[in-house]
Amino acid sequence: MRNWATSTKLWATLGLMWVGMLVLVGWTAYDKREGLLNERIASLEHFVGSARDMVASLASRAERGELTQAEAQARAIESLANLSFGEDGYIFAFDSDIRIVAHPRRALGDSMRDFQDKSGLYLYRELKAMADRNPQTGGFVGYMSQRSQAGSEEVPKMSYVQRVPGWNWDLAAGVYMDDINAAFWVSLIELGLLLLGIGILLTLAMGWIIRDVLRSLGGEPHHAQEVVRRIANGDLTQALTLKAGDQSSLLAGIESMRQRLVSSLVNVHGGTERINAGVDQIVMGNQDLSARTEQQAASIEETAASMEQLTQTVSQNAENANVANQLALEARQTAHQGGEMMANVVATMQGIAQSAGRVKDIIEVIDSIAFQTSILALNASVEAARAGEQGRGFAVVAGEVRTLASRSAEASREIRTLIESSHQQVGQGAELVERTGSTIREVVTAVTRVTDLMEEIASASGEQRIGIEQVNTAVGQMDQVTQQNAALVERAADEAATLRQQVESLVKEVMWFRIEAPQQGVAAAPAWQSALVHDPRPQAEIA
Repeated sequence: MRNWATSTKLWATLGLMWVGMLVLVGWTAYDKREGLLNERIASLEHFVGSARDMVASLASRAERGELTQAEAQARAIESLANLSFGEDGYIFAFDSDIRIVAHPRRALGDSMRDFQDKSGLYLYRELKAMADRNPQTGGFVGYMSQRSQAGSEEVPKMSYVQRVPGWNWDLAAGVYMDDINAAFWVSLIELGLLLLGIGILLTLAMGWIIRDVLRSLGGEPHHAQEVVRRIANGDLTQALTLKAGDQSSLLAGIESMRQRLVSSLVNVHGGTERINAGVDQIVMGNQDLSARTEQQAASIEETAASMEQLTQTVSQNAENANVANQLALEARQTAHQGGEMMANVVATMQGIAQSAGRVKDIIEVIDSIAFQTSILALNASVEAARAGEQGRGFAVVAGEVRTLASRSAEASREIRTLIESSHQQVGQGAELVERTGSTIREVVTAVTRVTDLMEEIASASGEQRIGIEQVNTAVGQMDQVTQQNAALVERAADEAATLRQQVESLVKEVMWFRIEAPQQGVAAAPAWQSALVHDPRPQAEIA
C-alpha cells in the first residue's frame, strides 16, 4: 500500500467506505432481525408464562380443594383453547407420556412420541427433554412446521416449552420464523436502497473532493515528501515534477519555495562572499589605517613641535618685517632724492647737448671762413702770378695764407670730427641719462610698491602670527583627536575581525545547502558553487 498512488488510496478509501456502509446495512438489518426475534421470543415467553401461571393457579386451587382435579384440568384445557398468539399462534399442552392434553389441531390423548418434522427431529421428545432440563425456566426448540394456510409447505418455527408443577404438564407455543426472515430481507432491501442513494451522493461528493485534493496536491505526496526531506537535508538540486500549467497546487508551492530558496541562497552566498572580501579589505584597511593613524599621531606631534618653532620664527619674521618696513620707508625717501638729483643731471646733460650743438655751428662757421680764406689765398696767388716779380712776395704770403687756411680747414675738420663724436657721445649720454632717469623713476615706483608691500607684509605677519598661534592650538587638539581616532581604529579592527568570524560562520551555514546537481562535461562552476555542490563534509554531518 505504501507504493500506491494517492488517487488509488483515495478511491480505495471510498471503496472501504462502501464496504463499511454495506457492512453497516447488513449489521443493521441483522440487528433488526435479532430485535424482531428477541421480541418474538420475549412475547412467546410472556405468553407461555402467562398460560403456565393460569394453569398453575388452577392446580393450586385443586390442591386446596376448591376444585376437583378433573374440574380444574377441564377449565385449564378450556382456557388454553381460547388463548391465541398473533395471527396463527396457539398454545398446546402434553403430559409426561407425551400425549396431547390441549391442542387446537389435534385430538386429546394422541401420542406424539414418534412425531417428527421434515428434518427427522422428534419434536415432542425434544420439548419434554428441554422441560426436564429446565423445569423452572423452560427452553426453546427450533424445528420445521407447516402453516395452516400454506398447505404442505414447511417453514422454520421455534417453540418455547415450560412445565406446570403438580400436574407434570408441559405447555408450549411456537412462532414461525419465515416472517422474521422476510422482514429481515425487506429491511435489508430498504436499507440497501437507502445506502445506494446515499452512496451515490457520497461517491459523487468524494469524487469531487478527490479530484479537488489531487488538483490541490498537484502530484503524489510521497514525491513532495521526498523533495521536502531532501530540502530539509540541505539538498536543493532536485526539482519537483509538475503538471503542465500547474501554478497553484501544493507541489507547485513547494517547487516555488525551492526555487526561491535556491535564488535566495545564491544571493546570500554571493553577498557573503562579497561581505567576506569587504571584511578582509576592511580588516586590512583598518590595519593600514591604524598604522597610518599612529604615524599621523607621531607626525602631528612633530608638527606641533614644528608649529611652536614656526610660531617663534613667524614672530621673528614679523619683527624683521617691521624693521624692513622702516628700511623700505628710508629707501623710498632716498630713492625720491636720487630721482630729483637724476632729474637735475638730465637737465644738465640736455644743456651740454645744446652747447655741443652750438659748438658745431661755430665750427661750421670756422670751416666756412677757412674755405673762403683758401679761395682768397688762391685768388691772391693768381693775382701775384699775374704781377710777376712784384707779386712774388705777395704770392708767398698768399701761399702761407692758403697753407694756414688749409691747416685751419684740417683743424676745423678734426674739431668737427671731435665735436660730432662728442655730440654723438653727448647724445648717447643724454639718452642714457634719460633712460637712467626713467629707471630711477621706476626704481622710485618699485621702492614705493615695495614699501607698500612691506607694510602689508608687516601687517600680514602680525595676522600670521595670530593665525599660527591658533593653528598651534588646533594642532594640539588634532593630536588629541588623532589619539582618540587611533583607539577607535583599533576597536574597529577588533569588530571587523569579529564580523569576519560571523561571516565565515554564515558562509558555513549557507554551504550546508546544495543548490546545483554535479554535472560532468560542463564548464567549471564558480568556487562558491563548487563548495556548495561538492561539500567535503559527509552527508550525515551536513544533515
